[in-house]
Order: sequence, then structure tokens, then C-alpha cells
Amino acid sequence: MIGRGRRERRTRENAEKMVSAALDLMEGRALHADRVDWPAARNEVLGVLDDPKQLELTVFHLVRQAGGPHGGVRRTRPASGAPDLLTVEEQGEAAVVVLPSCAERDAVAYADAARAALDGRTAERWIVDLRGTGGGSPWPLLAAVAPLLGEGEVGAFVDRRGGRTPWTVRDGVVSRGPTPQLQGLPGTLDGPVSVLTDGNTANAGEAVAVAFRGRPDARSYGAPTLGFSTGVESAPLPGGLVLTVATSRFADRTGQVYGGPVTPDVPSDDPLSMALWDL
Repeated sequence: MIGRGRRERRTRENAEKMVSAALDLMEGRALHADRVDWPAARNEVLGVLDDPKQLELTVFHLVRQAGGPHGGVRRTRPASGAPDLLTVEEQGEAAVVVLPSCAERDAVAYADAARAALDGRTAERWIVDLRGTGGGSPWPLLAAVAPLLGEGEVGAFVDRRGGRTPWTVRDGVVSRGPTPQLQGLPGTLDGPVSVLTDGNTANAGEAVAVAFRGRPDARSYGAPTLGFSTGVESAPLPGGLVLTVATSRFADRTGQVYGGPVTPDVPSDDPLSMALWDL
């Protein structure tokens, strides 16, 4: 019985440390942390530590209050099936690059496939199709279109205090601040770029849409994106749960900060046809 009691105390102590670290993340970095009475919130969360369902619900509501709609509480999911990869289709003088979303675990395979698909390819114009491109990691998508984005800073995360972490492209390598993320195709692919978005373009897709803002000879078509143009950070919770909370907003290379829907330059119900017609 003594051993069991010790294990239970240790389990509860570990759970309390885990939850406290998650609360520290939200209080210190969440976009709207100033909306929360943190002493009261901590007492409320720690008070339901022994009730898994109530803990999940309480933390979920706190995440939404502190970080906005792009965040929540989820369970980790095992990998399943082969990833969707970039495809390129020629339509007249244009090359249409379709970018599906990509989980972080598939990032290297995605970037490798993109390099192979674009290596040696030329086109008079490029169309980057982000319709339906939702969550996942932004880095494989940015690496995939690195030669179309051009060299230098292409975007940034901006935290609630105005601190910036730039996204850069150098010789095909996409970096977050000083830290390289993935290798895209080195060099540049010349020509105008049309970017297609719809209401299901979200987060990682929105990061790509933002990265093309301010690029010379780039124009966007379609419908406003979903509105999750924010960066999230994660923390583990007891019971195999993971908390995600928005801690930054996207900014484009001109310095414009987003955080909500990204509105296209040319509204259209048929953006692909419009982009091809506008060639």
C-alpha cells in the first residue's frame, strides 16, 4: 500500500508540473493573455486536476480565451497512410503547383518530392494552388515553393509584444529565425506568380499565401482564407493530451501583420480560370 501511495503521489505531482508548465506557456506567450485572470485560472485548472474530462474542458476554454480560435486540446494521432505530395501540371504557358497540407513527420519526404518535381522545370507563369490547404507544418510548403518566393525574408511571426521571428530563404534553405528548417530547390524560378485561396485555406496554407505578399509580380485570386494566420505553440497535458495555443501572428515581407483571414487581390468563384485568363 505504501508503494501504491507513493506512485499515486508521484503521478499527481507529475501531472501538476505538466499542467503548470502549460499554464506558464499560455500566460507568458498567448496572444490574448491579458484577457485572463491568471491566479483564478490556475486555481480553477489545478482544482480539476483529478477529473480528466473536466480538466480537458477547462483547459480548452482557457486556451480559446488566451489565444483565440486557433488552438485547443487534442490527442496525439498515429501516422496513417502515405502523405499527399506536391504536384505540378502544365496548363498552356502556366505551371500549376498544387500544395496539399503536410504533417511535420512527412516534411522531409514532401520537400524532397517538391525539389524533384520542380528541378529543371520552366514556365512563363506559375500558379500556386492553396485551395483546401489546411493545417500541418508550414515549413515543407515554404520549402516546396522556395525558388518561387525568392531570396531573403519572406515573412515573419510577430508576438504580442511586437517581437519578430523572420522566415527566410537562402539558396533554397527555409529558416525560422537563425534555425534552418528544410532544404528546398536552390536558385530561383522566374516568372509571375498567381496564388489561389479559398475559405478552407488555413494556417500552413495561409503562411504560404502571406509569404507571396509583397513578392514582385505576384497576385492572389479566390476567396478570403479561413483566418488562422497565427503561429501556435504546444505543451503536453496529462492523459496523452496536447495543448496548442496561438502565440504569434503572421506578417508578410512588407511588414503587414495578419492574424485573421487573408483577402485575395482578385475575388473570384473560379480563381484558376481567372488566373489563367489574367495571364
